[in-house]
Amino acid sequence: MGELREVPLVELRPVRAWHPNRGADPSALICPVYDTLSEEELERYGHRPHNASQFVPRPRSLSVGEFTARAAARLSVALASGDYVQDPEPAFYVYGIRYVPPPDILETIPTGERRREYLLLGLVGALDLADRAGREVAMHERTFDDRVEERVALTRATGMSFAPIMAGYHLPDHAFNDRLESLLGIDRRGLAFHARVPSLVEAGLEGTTHYLWRVDDARAVAELRERVRRLRALVLDGHHRFTAARRSAERGTPVRPLAMLVDGRDRALRVLPWHRVLPASVASPERVLTAARKVFPSTAAVRPLDSSADAVERLHEWHRSGSRGFLIVHGGEVREAQTPPSADVGADFDRLHEFLEGELGLDPHDLLFVRSPSAALARIATPGDPGSGGTAFLLPPLHEPGIEARAFGTGAMMAHKSTMFLPKVAEGVVFAPATDGT
Repeated sequence: MGELREVPLVELRPVRAWHPNRGADPSALICPVYDTLSEEELERYGHRPHNASQFVPRPRSLSVGEFTARAAARLSVALASGDYVQDPEPAFYVYGIRYVPPPDILETIPTGERRREYLLLGLVGALDLADRAGREVAMHERTFDDRVEERVALTRATGMSFAPIMAGYHLPDHAFNDRLESLLGIDRRGLAFHARVPSLVEAGLEGTTHYLWRVDDARAVAELRERVRRLRALVLDGHHRFTAARRSAERGTPVRPLAMLVDGRDRALRVLPWHRVLPASVASPERVLTAARKVFPSTAAVRPLDSSADAVERLHEWHRSGSRGFLIVHGGEVREAQTPPSADVGADFDRLHEFLEGELGLDPHDLLFVRSPSAALARIATPGDPGSGGTAFLLPPLHEPGIEARAFGTGAMMAHKSTMFLPKVAEGVVFAPATDGT
C-alpha cells in the first residue's frame, strides 16, 4: 500500500479546525471516541460542562432525532462558552497520542514487540472524497446501517465533522513520518517524545495523553499536501464516519470528514481482533456447542484455559502456523473450531459469522464486542454482567499487511467490528466544519 504514483490518489486539505482553548482545561473537554463509550462512561463524562460527550455520542435512551437536536443545541452552547476556539486560517494539524498499553492489551503483544510506552503521530486535514481521491481510500470491514444513519444525521444537524477517521498509508522508508517528527522537533527513535514546538492541546484521558500541533507554514503545508497526493490509504478506525460521509455525498451533500493519516507500519500502531461474547439470553451455550459440533466436525474439547495468557498463547500459535479458526469458550469448556488454512486474515471472521448468522440465525447486534481475551473471559464469568454465562469467541491475531491486501486486492469486506486499532483518537481534541474544507 502507498507506493508512489504520478497521479493524485488522496486529497487532504487544510482546514480551520476547532479545538480546546488554551485557557480551558482540555482534559475536562475531551472523552473517548463515541462508539467506545459505555453508558456509565457517558454519564460520567456528561457531567462535565461542555465536554464532547454532550454532543457526539448518542445515549441509548434517545432516538436519533432527539439526540441530534440536543447535540446541535449543546454544541452551540459549548462553542459560545469560549472553551473551544476555531483557528482563523486553514492549516494542517499533527495529532499525537502517547500511551501505555493497559495490562489486558499488553498481554496480547508478543514479548519482543512490547515497549514501555508509545507515541503515534498522524497528519490531520479534511479528506476530499470527490473523484478518484475518494476511491483510493479503502474500507476493510462492514458497517451497521443504523449507526451510519446516526452519523449522517449528526453531521446534518451540527454541520461538524468530529473525531478524525484514522487511515493508514505505507511507505517503506517511513519518510513521511520522519518529516512530521522533524517539523515538531521529536525523535521517536531516540525515545525523545517531547516536542520542541509548543502544542495547541495537551490533554490526559484514561492513561493516554493527546496532543495537537498546528502546521500553518505555507511551504510546509504545500509540501505535505503533495506528499499525501502520492499515497493511498486504508481506513483503520472510523468506518461508520467514513461511510456516513460517502452516503451524504450520494444524497447531494458533499462533506469532507476529518482524517488522521498514520504510517500503517508504525510500531506504535497496534492491530487487534475484536473478540465476541454471545449472551446466554440470546443463545444458550448448549445450543452453540451443539451447532458447532455439526458445522465444524473437527471441533473437539481441548485442555481448559489456565488463564487469559494461556488463551493468548494458543491464538498466537495458530497465527504463527497459518492456521485459521477460533476458540469457543463457555465456563471451563474450551473448543477449537478449525477451518482450512488460508492466507486471508479475514477468513476467521468470515467463518465465524457464517456460523453465527447462518447456522444460529443471529443478528450481529446481538453480540458484545470486547478488546481482549481477558475481557471476554471476565465478561462471561462476571455475575450480573450482560454476557455472564454466555459464550466467548476468541480470534487469532491480525496483521495490517494482510488487511490491506484484502482491501486493495479482492475488496471483500471483513465482518462488522473485526479489527481494533490502538491507540484511539478522542472526541473534542479537534473537529471542523464538515462542508467547508477551508
